[in-house]
Amino acid sequence: MPHQSAQTAPRLSVVVRSYNRPITLLELLHRLLEQDHDSFEIVVVEQSTKFSPADTAAVAELARDARLRILHFPPLGGPGARNAGVRAARGELLVFIDDDDLPASRDWLRLHEANFADPNCLGVTGRFIDEAGVETNYVNPAKAEKNVLSFNVLKWQRVYAKTAVRKPVESLMGGNAAIRRSTLARFGLWDECTPIEDEPSLAYRIAEGKRDEEYVLFDPAPQMIRRLNAPGGMAKRGLSGPAYGQKVFTFMHNIIGHYFPIRFALLYPLYIYFLGY
Repeated sequence: MPHQSAQTAPRLSVVVRSYNRPITLLELLHRLLEQDHDSFEIVVVEQSTKFSPADTAAVAELARDARLRILHFPPLGGPGARNAGVRAARGELLVFIDDDDLPASRDWLRLHEANFADPNCLGVTGRFIDEAGVETNYVNPAKAEKNVLSFNVLKWQRVYAKTAVRKPVESLMGGNAAIRRSTLARFGLWDECTPIEDEPSLAYRIAEGKRDEEYVLFDPAPQMIRRLNAPGGMAKRGLSGPAYGQKVFTFMHNIIGHYFPIRFALLYPLYIYFLGY
């Protein structure tokens, strides 16, 4: 299949955040370059501090493909890296995936793009499946379908992104997500003042400013394989309880307290209880 030249802006940009995961990054890039799509680019926000010469050479060899650009930065943090990728991307549709995940099929990009035939669709999150390609059933599927990508009373994001229901939702994930560039032009990028839970702030602004007919969608068709045990990255899953709690504390005060100051003040004892939990 012919590809666009380096001078022609693609319809779609895949933004990849990468940090100290050369082996999984290489596998992801191979999968992305095999996508059945006629107009896309891959923008890698490369922040690694532990790449060997062999890793660097392997990535550089792949970057001979005009569809792939490797941009080098010092460590930017989660939202900072995503924002840097958006600023560098050239496509009108932006698709996000991290270096420890994989698209589950060769039509992953086409499945995401198909949702934007409706001009009222602002953004889409696809379904997550396990590393072995296994679909996970929730103990309470009805609850998962009801609450997928929604917020509880504390404005904490409920994910349930392994469910199979297609529906409008309140939030977008940071991976297996596609967003119009025009959506980000209207509502802004992701706030960089939180070390975790960096997706909700954009969702808060979209919910506040979108028109009644516009929506954010969960679509189980574009599936992404989550590799939860890949070494490297920001290692958030390996944090101790106190270290994770400190990051949650920062998120609550810098993000929830900023966007919902009255709710945050009135329910502050509940936030502290939740933090302890």
